[in-house]
Amino acid sequence: MPVQASFKINWTKKGKASETVPGKSYEDMFKFFQKKNAARQEWGKFSTERPKLSFKPAKGEPLTEVVLDIGYTITLPSWGGASSASKAGKEAWDKMMKALEKHEDNHRLILLEQCAIFGEKIAAEKDLTLKRLGELFAQFPKDIKAAQDKYDDATMHGEKEGVFLPAPDKVK
Repeated sequence: MPVQASFKINWTKKGKASETVPGKSYEDMFKFFQKKNAARQEWGKFSTERPKLSFKPAKGEPLTEVVLDIGYTITLPSWGGASSASKAGKEAWDKMMKALEKHEDNHRLILLEQCAIFGEKIAAEKDLTLKRLGELFAQFPKDIKAAQDKYDDATMHGEKEGVFLPAPDKVK
């Protein structure tokens, strides 16, 4: 009778980090993001840890259990000058941050979806071998990257979802 391996995800990290935005004025903050744009740097960042697998039995086949260890960190900007910005400047900052938080959380949801799809592929295998697990696992990071890139391309890294700041002369 064919053996079906169970699949489990072990979240090794669900982290949050921040990047300090220098400057006290809206103009200073805006220039910081202009420099990021010029350097093609993202305003927020979703990063995953290198995935690892463990499985049972440790020796012999077919495999009966597969555990995926993976984690992530969402890094968002933090600007101390927001509280002293003009009303329009603070509203523009808050609106951008809300959109950026949602955009980065969507990257988290894409990772969850890709992990679930990987688990479905494991569960669909009958009499899973180490060789086949290795093939599926080699494709897994490529699938994550493709899904994340597709999302960023469709949203222009969140710009189409509201991740932008009006020029300083528009928020006075």
